[in-house]
Amino acid sequence: MRTMSVKTALIVMGTCTLLASCSPLAPQPDRSKFFILTPLADGSAPFSTPAGGATSNSSLTIGIGPIDFPDYLRRLEVVTRASPNQLDLSAEKRWGEPLEKNFARVFSENISRLLNTQQIEKYPWPVRTHIDYQIEVNVQRFETTSDGQSQLTARWVIKDGTGTDLYASETSASAPVGTGETGASAALSSDLATLSREVAARVTELHRRQAQVNTTDSFRVSDHSLRGYLLNRNSSRTTVLVSVSVLLCS
Repeated sequence: MRTMSVKTALIVMGTCTLLASCSPLAPQPDRSKFFILTPLADGSAPFSTPAGGATSNSSLTIGIGPIDFPDYLRRLEVVTRASPNQLDLSAEKRWGEPLEKNFARVFSENISRLLNTQQIEKYPWPVRTHIDYQIEVNVQRFETTSDGQSQLTARWVIKDGTGTDLYASETSASAPVGTGETGASAALSSDLATLSREVAARVTELHRRQAQVNTTDSFRVSDHSLRGYLLNRNSSRTTVLVSVSVLLCS
């Protein structure tokens, strides 16, 4: 009888364990996987200007932000657009940090490398901070689609240090989502790199034009000063000649 009791007890315990593991209330393994955007490679060549070469932008101070993100992307779940009016949230794939912060950080790194400057200010910066160019970005779309493409649509504005608009444009970028679990984050990183290059190219062009204006103004000031000097010199010579003539006549 005692042997039967032990066997019965073992059977009951095994059954209870099996039922507990199948219960919806039982602890489930965490299958979450986390992803991040990546910046441009260290070897990415900075933009250059004909007058100053690759280091001509190195003294620039660039202000990044504000960067506006749609609310549907302000979540940790990776979003996939199933149709124009439907979004799917991944049950397992997560962003390693809030996507809007990851976007801003990687965008800032890209701009720093492309413009060859370490002077990057994040919005909002102190009032007395000198800013050469401010970059505002309004993200409209930044997700992958069910047909295996990434999609970035962003409107952006470049302003000068006083907040005056210098240039405004819109970037639309897309890339195929590669195989593997990191395919989506890699494709979106590629789209962000495209945006970064377009913005950096425009900042470089604006800076080149401003440098030309400053050079022209400098020549004008120098020419004006030289003209004034020559006029004063000729006037002095005329005065001397008149004085000598008066003395001779007297």
